[in-house]
Amino acid sequence: MNAISGISSISGVSGVSGISGTSQVNSVSGAGIANGAGAVDGSASGTQASGDSFLNSLSDAFGQLNSQVTSADSSMADFAAGGSADLHTVMLQMESASVSLKAATDVRDKLLEAYQEIMRTQV
Repeated sequence: MNAISGISSISGVSGVSGISGTSQVNSVSGAGIANGAGAVDGSASGTQASGDSFLNSLSDAFGQLNSQVTSADSSMADFAAGGSADLHTVMLQMESASVSLKAATDVRDKLLEAYQEIMRTQV
């Protein structure tokens, strides 16, 4: 099983043409699930590897996206139930969540495309 470790940055969210700043690409053997948690560096303890900062950043970004979508959804439900939310605020929150979701989808697509390109590269 091959994996990417050590990606340090992604540049250009809209119109991303590739991933820049990759510092190291290694194949990891033996990476699996240990006690329900995936070990990034192939060890059973799941110690922090060089790629963890990227994974943490990605996890934080998706956590913020989830909270933004959840907040917009609860505002919409409050408005539909006749609560105190006004239409203007609800629409702004819904549009902001929609734009964020599209950006996350675009980043995911570009990451998958870059991963597939790396896998096609002959060593």
